[in-house]
Amino acid sequence: MSELIHYPAFWSGLFILLLLAANLYVFFTREWEASHRAVDYARLFFPSDRPTIRKWHIEPGALTPEIVWTKQPAGWELHIDGQLAATLPGDKPVIKLTTDKFRGDQDTTLADFEHTYLLRPLPAGLGPDITLNIKTIAREFYSKHSMRFPNDIQLIDTETPVGKFIRYPVAYWVDDYAYMGSAALAEADRLLTNEAGIQPGDSELERMEKIVHFLRTSWSNAGGVPKDDYRWLDPLRIFQDLRDGKGKGWCTQNAQVFAFFANRVGVPTRFVYGATVQGNILVYNGHSWNECYLQDQNRWVYVDPQAIVIGVFDPQGRALNSADVFHLCRHNAFGDITARTYKNWSWHDLPLEANPDTPITVPFALVNDTAKKQFTEQSIIKYRRPPNVEDIRSQYGMLLKTATFTVTNFKRYFFKPDLAYSILPTHGSQVYRLRHGLLAGLAASVVWFVISCT
Repeated sequence: MSELIHYPAFWSGLFILLLLAANLYVFFTREWEASHRAVDYARLFFPSDRPTIRKWHIEPGALTPEIVWTKQPAGWELHIDGQLAATLPGDKPVIKLTTDKFRGDQDTTLADFEHTYLLRPLPAGLGPDITLNIKTIAREFYSKHSMRFPNDIQLIDTETPVGKFIRYPVAYWVDDYAYMGSAALAEADRLLTNEAGIQPGDSELERMEKIVHFLRTSWSNAGGVPKDDYRWLDPLRIFQDLRDGKGKGWCTQNAQVFAFFANRVGVPTRFVYGATVQGNILVYNGHSWNECYLQDQNRWVYVDPQAIVIGVFDPQGRALNSADVFHLCRHNAFGDITARTYKNWSWHDLPLEANPDTPITVPFALVNDTAKKQFTEQSIIKYRRPPNVEDIRSQYGMLLKTATFTVTNFKRYFFKPDLAYSILPTHGSQVYRLRHGLLAGLAASVVWFVISCT
C-alpha cells in the first residue's frame, strides 16, 4: 500500500471518487429554489426582434446609433420635426444634428432647442420607427457658469431601449416541440383548426382568446392535483388526459398546454412561473402562467390561462408583462389598467352583462385576485427556456422516462438555468459557479487518470 500511494493513477482515481461524490451530494441535496439565474428587466423584455440601441457614436454635430435588430434595413428615412430630411445607409445611419444650440440666452428655454428625429426603416413596413427627441446644449453655456465640458452636450429622450445588455430573439423562447413527433403535432393542429376554431385571419389576441375558451370548454371538472407523470408527459397527452377525465391539473398544466397550442398557431409564447420556497418544504407562493409576444406592439403580455386573464394593458392599450403586473400589484396601482377575460368560469360576479362565450375587456382590478396573491415581496418570476418540460424534484426515477426530459434537466442543472426577475437578491449565480467548479474538477481528474494510466 505504501508503494501504491506514490502512483499518480492512485491519486487521480481517488480525486475522481471524491469529486464524483461531491457532485452527487450537491445534486441530491440542492434546493430547487436555487436553480435559476437572476437577470435584468431588459434581457427578459427587450428582444432583438425590436430595434434597440447598444451605444451612441458621437462626432461633432452628428450622432450615430449602433442599432441591434434581427432585421437588416436597406436604409433609413430620417425625418426632422416631421419633415423628410435624408435617406441614410442601413448599417450606419449618421444623424446630422441641427446647428442651433442652447446657450442660455435671455428669453430662451432649453425646450426651444428640442428637435424630433425619426428613423424609419426601409423598405416601408419593415418594422417600427425609432423616435428621438434631442436637445443640444453648447459647452459655452457651462463655461459661463464655471463648469467645464470638452464638447457640446446632447440630451436624448426616447422610448427605444438603449444600453449594453444581452438580447434574445423571440424565437429563443419558443419550443418547436419536435420531440413530440409529427403525428402528435398534426393532431394538435387538427384540434386547433376544427375544434378551437382558429382561422388564418385571426389576430394574435383572438387566437389566444380562442385557445383559452377551448381549454375551458374541454376541461370540465378537470381541476385538481396532477399526477407525477405530468412532469414529463408532453402537453398534448396532458390535454387529452384532462379532456377524457383521466387526470386532474392545476396552473402548471394550464400554462404548459396553453404555451403548446399558442406556439402551434403562431403566437410566440413562453412558460413563466413563480415559486418561492425554503428548503424545498416551506412554500411562500407558487403559480404558473404565460407570456405571449404581440408582434404588432413588439411587447410581451401577461397571460394567466387558469385565472382567465388573457392579456393586461395600460391606459394607452400597451401590453404589460409579468414584471409590470408585479409592480402594479406591489403598489396597488391599477388605475385604468384593463384585462381581457370571459365572464363565466373564474369570474362569475363581474358587474356587467356579457355572453360567457364572448371575450370582454374589464378593469384589471376586477380579475386580479390571483396576481395579487402571487406577486408579493418574496416573488421570484422565472422563465423556462425550451424545451418546455418540467424539472425533476425528488422523483429521480422520472429521468428514465424519456431522453428529452433527462437531457433537458441536466442542461438546466449545469448550463441553462431558468432566468429570473426579482426585487430580492438571489444566490443562483453562486450555485452555478459551484456546480461548474465541481464538474470541471471531475473532468480534470478523469483526464489526469487517463494520462496516468498510459
